[in-house]
Amino acid sequence: MFVLNAGGVVAAAAALDPEAANGAPGGAQEPATPADRLNMTFRDLYRKNRDELMPSTPLAGLTLIGTGEIWRVEFGVPVRSYAPPAWLRDVKGLMHAVIAAQATAARLVRSRDRKSAESDAALLAQSVKGAEMMIPQTLPAAIVPAASAVMQTLRGLAEGWVAGQPVSADIFSTAMNRVKPDLDQVVTAVGEAVYESVVTGLRRFAEESTRQEWDRCLIGVCGVGFARRDSIEIAAGMEVMGREAVGVRLLYLENAFTIPDGIRQLAASIADLELGQDVFGDPYRMWRDLLGDVAAQHAGGSFFPELGPRP
Repeated sequence: MFVLNAGGVVAAAAALDPEAANGAPGGAQEPATPADRLNMTFRDLYRKNRDELMPSTPLAGLTLIGTGEIWRVEFGVPVRSYAPPAWLRDVKGLMHAVIAAQATAARLVRSRDRKSAESDAALLAQSVKGAEMMIPQTLPAAIVPAASAVMQTLRGLAEGWVAGQPVSADIFSTAMNRVKPDLDQVVTAVGEAVYESVVTGLRRFAEESTRQEWDRCLIGVCGVGFARRDSIEIAAGMEVMGREAVGVRLLYLENAFTIPDGIRQLAASIADLELGQDVFGDPYRMWRDLLGDVAAQHAGGSFFPELGPRP
């Protein structure tokens, strides 16, 4: 979360820029060669232009993956959100028990730091029990039985590990296979709710904007660095903006974990649009790899790596 105020958000966006501190990627030390020092200077001049762009941009939108919430950004400042159903705020925190349990099981099997893993198994058991108690008060009644069944299974595993039950390589997957229909029910319900929330939020966003503002604004999906295939937010954006908006106005922003992160990345996107137009006569040229023309020539056409085969 972040404090919503004009100065604070813009300042946070600048502070989170790893290149802003000394002009070198990732906070690197003083460049070693004259060419490196020139590179630092040139990149810093680019950064200054980028940092002025969002305060000059009338309208943009951002959402964080899995939340169903759309933020309206005017002149670089988030002015309001189009809020999702309240339970979506909590369901991710509760159901992340699944990934915590899988991780703990893997550590126990690996036995690289057995003492630490056993200690964390106790923490997991306590935390899953707390999540199980919250479910009836937090989630929609229709999915409470399914979510509770998943939590009961996770708690049984964790309590068994605390009690010294042997941990085999397949103990977690075997247990989860028994409640997979329950987990699928919860995931489907969450997906439908997030989809509907993003669609509703984007439509309100458009209705409260002039046609010119809406047609020009970028919508960014703030997400993890390992971009997942078939994003629910991108699908919802396509419903409102059209499939042709993907990669043009509807963007997945890698390694953007907060709204300030997203603001900075949108600013870079806009800077690159101008750069591509002024240098190459193609506003989207810099959204491709700078050496992309050579890559496409060798690959036999334009491409983008996809994660995993289609189901």
